[in-house]
Amino acid sequence: MISMILITGASSLPGYRTTLEALKRGYEVLAISKERDVVIDSKNLKKIKVDLTQEGKIIEILEETKPEVIIHIAGYGDVDGCERNPKLAMELNYLSTKRLLQFSKKFRPFFVYLSTDYVFDGQRGGYKESDVPFPVNYYGLSKFCGELAVECLADEFAIVRASSIYGFGPGRENFAKFLVKKLSNDEKVTALIDQFTTPTQASLLGEAILEIIERKLTSIFHVVGEKMSRFEFAIKVVETLDLKKDLIIPIRMNEMKWAAKRPRDSSLDCERTKREIKVDFYSNSSAFDRLFREYRELKEGDKK
Repeated sequence: MISMILITGASSLPGYRTTLEALKRGYEVLAISKERDVVIDSKNLKKIKVDLTQEGKIIEILEETKPEVIIHIAGYGDVDGCERNPKLAMELNYLSTKRLLQFSKKFRPFFVYLSTDYVFDGQRGGYKESDVPFPVNYYGLSKFCGELAVECLADEFAIVRASSIYGFGPGRENFAKFLVKKLSNDEKVTALIDQFTTPTQASLLGEAILEIIERKLTSIFHVVGEKMSRFEFAIKVVETLDLKKDLIIPIRMNEMKWAAKRPRDSSLDCERTKREIKVDFYSNSSAFDRLFREYRELKEGDKK
C-alpha cells in the first residue's frame, strides 16, 4: 500500500495533471515546485517550494517524508535555452536527477522519471522503447543522461518518454494553449509541415503514470499519441475546439531560426507500451476528447 507519493515539477502541466490523478485515487501527495504555486487544494496534498539544486533541503525533505514513490517530472525543458546554457541543462536535467536518486536510495522508492522523444536524433522516426538514444541537442543529451542515472542508481524504476505534451492547465505554454490564445484573438499561427512527433495528452499521461506505479511496472515506456506533423496537430486541435482553421499557416523547418537543432521525426513507437498499460493514452479519439473536455471546463470556469 502506497502511503506517500512525492512529485517534483508539480506546478508544470504534466506535474499538475499527475498530481490531480494521484489525489483522485486517494493518495497522500507531496508536491514540489520551484517558484510557481501548485494550484490545487486538497487535504491529502502538501506543497513545498524548493530548488532541486539545494542539496540540504532535498535531503531534509526526503528524510522527513520517506516517500515510497517518487515521480520526477521537474526539469529544464527550454530546448534553445539548454543549447545556450548546456551547463544549466546538465545541472537541472541530469545532476538534480542523480542527486535525488542518491539521497533517496536508502528508502528504496519506486522511481518514475519523465523523459522525452528528443533523446533520439529524428532521422527515421518510429523509435521503439528498446532503441538506443542518440540526441542531437543539449536538451536531449541532458535528459538521456538523466535516464542513465535512473538505470544505474534506482532499485525499481520506470522511465516514461513523452512527446510534445499538451493540454490545459498551469505551466509553460504548450502548442495547444498557444493555438487557443492566438486564434481566439484572430491572430495567425504558423505550424510546421515537415516536423513529426507523437503528441502526448497530459491528463492521459498522468493516468498512465499512476497505472505504472500501482502495478509496479518496471521498464521504459513510450506514453504518446498518434504520429502527426505540427501542422496536422494544429488542424486537429482547431477542429476539436471549433476554432478558425484558416488562420493556421504551414511553414517548413528551414524557415525556423532555432538555437538548437531539432529532430525532424522524433515520433515514438508505443506498441509494446500499449500492450502493457491499460489506459488508452495513444488514440486521437481518446486524447482529443479529453482536450475538448478540459477546454469546456476552462470556458465554464471563465464564466463564473
